[in-house]
Amino acid sequence: MVHVDGHEIAMLSTISGAIGVTHGIYGKGWFRSFVHRQPIIAFSVTLAGLGVCLPLVVVPLRRRLGLPTNQYDHHDGGTVWPKLIE
Repeated sequence: MVHVDGHEIAMLSTISGAIGVTHGIYGKGWFRSFVHRQPIIAFSVTLAGLGVCLPLVVVPLRRRLGLPTNQYDHHDGGTVWPKLIE
């Protein structure tokens, strides 16, 4: 079962709100003209968007693989904690 935390919902709503506002301000076809006029900045924005969305993909994969997720969901009962080397 997919575990959806409040952080994921907040990130998705922030991203969709920012895209909605940008689309409302600039109108149809703004992204195509943005890429055509400013390709380096468009690539940077795309990489930043990818970086913001990574926790939506990486954390569930870590949970599925049984890797430590204590940095993300330390309050949950099924959290895997790393084995400390002493």
